[in-house]
Amino acid sequence: MSETGAPATDKIFLGRIVGVHGLKGEVKATVGLDDVDTLEAVGQVELDGVPYRLLTARLHKNCLFLRLMGVQDRGQAEKLVGQAIWLDRHRLPLLPAGEFYWCEILGLPVFQADTGAYLGKVAAIIPTPAHDVYVVRDKEEEYLIPAVAEAIVAIDPDAGRLVVAPEYVAAQSGVY
Repeated sequence: MSETGAPATDKIFLGRIVGVHGLKGEVKATVGLDDVDTLEAVGQVELDGVPYRLLTARLHKNCLFLRLMGVQDRGQAEKLVGQAIWLDRHRLPLLPAGEFYWCEILGLPVFQADTGAYLGKVAAIIPTPAHDVYVVRDKEEEYLIPAVAEAIVAIDPDAGRLVVAPEYVAAQSGVY
């Protein structure tokens, strides 16, 4: 995830504080997150370049409610409204082999396995009940690639590449 004004390339844009909740300093945020476990494992967020230790995090109706160390009342919380929430990429817990965070996949160049042809970059990821779908875009082409083992030959963020099985590319371009 990225947004103009990112503090640094090792920061991940999580969302934005949109309001306050209650009198004890809890803030309400809109985020691209469906699980707080990773956020709790990181234990810290950054707002306007200032790190805050995370005391509690809970999701409710597509909003994230946060209690932050040092924010003890409604007045202090109101001063944070509108600020972007960032995570330090290096604080993310390690994932099992073969699993990746979206921030590692977004922007990766995508190549066709059999020819090595460049298809574009992962421009977006669409979550679906069955599996994620990678939206791969080049200037003139767009491919929707299911994030399943049959379609994805390799993901290598360190080498900067994602390799796709040719049959998933051919099916979309009208070549069979």
